[in-house]
Amino acid sequence: MSKLLEKRNSIYGACALWVILFHTQRRIPTPYIPVISNIIGIGNIAVDIFFFFSGLCLSLSASKHDYANSGWGNYFKRRFTRVLLPYLIICIPFYLWAAAFESSGSFAARAAAFFANISSVSFWLKGTQTTWFVYGILVFYIVFPLIYTFVKNRGIVQSGCLLLGFVLFAVLTAYLPILNNSMIVWARLPIFTIGVISGTEYFGKIKPTKPSLIIAAAVAVSLGWLTSVSELSETFTIPQVYRLLLYIPITLSLMLLLSQFGKKIKILEWVGGLSLEVYLIHVTMLHPLKHYGVMDAVGYWLYIILPAAALLSAAVVWMIEKWLLKQGVRA
Repeated sequence: MSKLLEKRNSIYGACALWVILFHTQRRIPTPYIPVISNIIGIGNIAVDIFFFFSGLCLSLSASKHDYANSGWGNYFKRRFTRVLLPYLIICIPFYLWAAAFESSGSFAARAAAFFANISSVSFWLKGTQTTWFVYGILVFYIVFPLIYTFVKNRGIVQSGCLLLGFVLFAVLTAYLPILNNSMIVWARLPIFTIGVISGTEYFGKIKPTKPSLIIAAAVAVSLGWLTSVSELSETFTIPQVYRLLLYIPITLSLMLLLSQFGKKIKILEWVGGLSLEVYLIHVTMLHPLKHYGVMDAVGYWLYIILPAAALLSAAVVWMIEKWLLKQGVRA
């Protein structure tokens, strides 16, 4: 587990770039390249890796700071500030642009569209997914104390039952109109919970064996290929909720392999430190790029231009965040 945590930022950096390539491939008609297209095509798994690490690190942090006895106030303050600060810096200008150019109607209608987007109402009620990751992680931050307390005070069997309950709930959301729009979040609750469980004493001392690594590699390759075929298909041969749930064993297999192989990479460490900003910037960039016809104009160059622009902009946003936090401390 410690080896995996040492490489966390490098993994974050790789996942941030993976997600950008995934979104680019979905928007630019690209010839099929064996293996490469399949790997890029399952870039959604990068999000599951983020959620797994989030649950894991929250669990370890809660044990270290003993929030259960000292109070959860500082936990909520730190976590929400980390997410909401870059979200507001990046998304207020973007959703103002969207209200002006992607919405229609009167000023009141456009204002309503802006507030529905920036407040996440449009996601929960209509399924608008542009910045859904932020809304999902905030919900998971809110429910984390309940999950952590349950897991900490009960055995592995009860924790397994809780996990199974979340899996069944995720499947149920695919068939309930009121929850279907937000299914993409609920389908990630199980992997987040597995991360929380992995940060407890149950798994802290487990050492992977050679057979388990071989099995993990087989699972990652076989299920990865299966889900990539569905993702690359125009008809999606596997329904979305089941594709997302298949990401769970793939993610866990990758985590097991990464805990034993690989090392920290400086450039990925840097990108990983900006991963939230990179995610927010690149998904918000895609709309103006499409609106103004930039995607059609640059073609395959988007695979280079989008990551480069996202990284440069993320560095600027990070500096703005630091300045705002310093102003807050001085005040």
